[in-house]
Amino acid sequence: MPELPEVETIKREVLPFVLGQTIKSVEIKDPRNIKGISAEQFKKKLVGQKIVGLERKAKYLLFKLASLNYLVIHLGMTGRLLFAPDPYVKVVFHLSGTKSLYFSDARLFGKIRFFNSEPKLDLGPEPLTKSFSLSFFKKILAKRSTPIKVLLLDQKLLSGVGNIYANEALFRAGIDPRRQAKSLNDKEVEKLHKAIEDVLAEAIKYRGTSDSWYVDAEGKKGSFQLRLKVYRRAGEPCVKCKTKIKKIVVGGRGTYFCPKCQK
Repeated sequence: MPELPEVETIKREVLPFVLGQTIKSVEIKDPRNIKGISAEQFKKKLVGQKIVGLERKAKYLLFKLASLNYLVIHLGMTGRLLFAPDPYVKVVFHLSGTKSLYFSDARLFGKIRFFNSEPKLDLGPEPLTKSFSLSFFKKILAKRSTPIKVLLLDQKLLSGVGNIYANEALFRAGIDPRRQAKSLNDKEVEKLHKAIEDVLAEAIKYRGTSDSWYVDAEGKKGSFQLRLKVYRRAGEPCVKCKTKIKKIVVGGRGTYFCPKCQK
């Protein structure tokens, strides 16, 4: 599913497109992505609302309305926000003038919600913010016997990191994804902390990873998939030592690592 870099890329594109625009009408082709409210009530609450802001929290997009209500979108596995329709469009937001924003979702895992006030999302601090300090990271790892890969994916502890970037960060830090979080020494924690920040920043620079469904709002693929070192490279030689990359399952998720480089 789209992770922090992909959702950040979409936010940066969509913000200037929607800022100051009024929602003239909402066309619902399939109501199943709309949660917590009927399709008719959803339309009624949004029509006439002016969009005054858009921010990203972890993998969520929060559209702030002039009424201080919020439209919140989570793209799920195959969700897209587009400036032009594709075959899987489920909801269309018709804006001022001739602009429209299309929500597409082939597999219907995405969620669209309306909130009367700013939503309180149950999320931990996210990388690339001041709250993701080295001291904070050491604290959440200490005394936890959870495999480090599983901990990185726990959105209540650390938000925004998904499967792709957990694999890549662990490779960069040279850490076996199966190790207990508490087993990492101070040097390893520092290396992993930096690796998480570096890989996410780099992925944003390259506009995300298009390994399956992800495209940006213009329908273009990202390019970070060309820079992946281990993710979906099972059986291929490690870029460092030429050992074959191995795939296992950790915490129910496909996990890729180098048996030689990651200790």
